[in-house]
Amino acid sequence: MKVTTLYFSATYTTRKVVETVAANLSDEVTTYDITNDAPTESVTIPSDEVLVVGVPVYAGRVPAMAVERLRRFKGEKTPAVVVAVYGNRHYDDAVLELHDIMSECGFCTVAAGAFIAQHSIFPKVGKARPDAKDLADIKRFAEQITTLLDGSFGAIEIPGNRPYKVPGGIPIWPTASRKCTACGACARLCPTGAIDPASPKGVNKEKCIKCGRCIVVCPTKSRRFYGIKYSLAAARFNSAFTARRENEMWFANKE
Repeated sequence: MKVTTLYFSATYTTRKVVETVAANLSDEVTTYDITNDAPTESVTIPSDEVLVVGVPVYAGRVPAMAVERLRRFKGEKTPAVVVAVYGNRHYDDAVLELHDIMSECGFCTVAAGAFIAQHSIFPKVGKARPDAKDLADIKRFAEQITTLLDGSFGAIEIPGNRPYKVPGGIPIWPTASRKCTACGACARLCPTGAIDPASPKGVNKEKCIKCGRCIVVCPTKSRRFYGIKYSLAAARFNSAFTARRENEMWFANKE
């Protein structure tokens, strides 16, 4: 079968999960990375292919800037695998929301998954995940999808609420330390254009979505979250969410 992957992945972990699913489904994969850009015109994925679409969970939701880009892809009752990747707290309504978005675009969800990754703001939570056990889970997920695609499938039950939760936030933003060499990697790769190439140590707080891209691409490791507000929030978050959560998967009913 032909597989198309579609993902928003600021810290590259969602990409890893989506690519692992796709690699276990097919050797013929077309990729759309909508983190920094997306096609300007609508892209149709035909019904004889499979779409694997993934997003990170931001405050229990699909990232707002990803939604418009996802809507540029259209299905023809095309089977879709929807994946949400989150930092060991909870996925809340994100899996359901992603399923709804893709359904509105003409895709039929055959399977859905909520997979754990290292948290992008509080990296002690979910540290080094996805790990070997997670990758084994993803492989089993793909194997079960293959059995569904061999026949016909019906509806899928995905947890979550409509209306979706209202996302919250913490008034913290990533900035750079004195180790910053002003190389411009963070400004060049920021999905929202929140970093001025002429002054890359700071950040535009109105544009920044705290996705963590600037942190993972910084070659000197100078960029991260600083300050007393962050330290206090990290202490609370680490205490509440360090216990290991496991991946969750849902599959459409066989007909």
